[in-house]
Amino acid sequence: MIVADSSALVKYILREEDWHKVREYLRGGCAILDHALKEIANALWKRVIANEISESFAHEILDFLLKERPFKIVSQEELLQEALSMAVKEKLTVYDTLFISLAKKNKLPLLTSDTKQAKAAKEEGVEVILV
Repeated sequence: MIVADSSALVKYILREEDWHKVREYLRGGCAILDHALKEIANALWKRVIANEISESFAHEILDFLLKERPFKIVSQEELLQEALSMAVKEKLTVYDTLFISLAKKNKLPLLTSDTKQAKAAKEEGVEVILV
């Protein structure tokens, strides 16, 4: 089991470069934060606006994620206080430190495509898989 952040999930879902590497890690089970669904929806919106994917395809992806729930979805509420402190310390967004907090709390590796987040996670003692 790993924690996957939104950057890794979007890479996989939209078949961006190295998406197959993300797939290999997701096969072992994955926990995500509930707000990751909003970040994925926002990434889909960006692709629709840029005419890279159709709106109907974006809705299909989101519908699948909401109905099938292929990942364990965890509430962010109990992590917010720690994430805020970590965000101030690491000079990183709360959105990113929430994933680090989840991984740290559960002693799980963090799968990410965000180098700044990966660096902060390592500083917090979290094992990082950078894809």
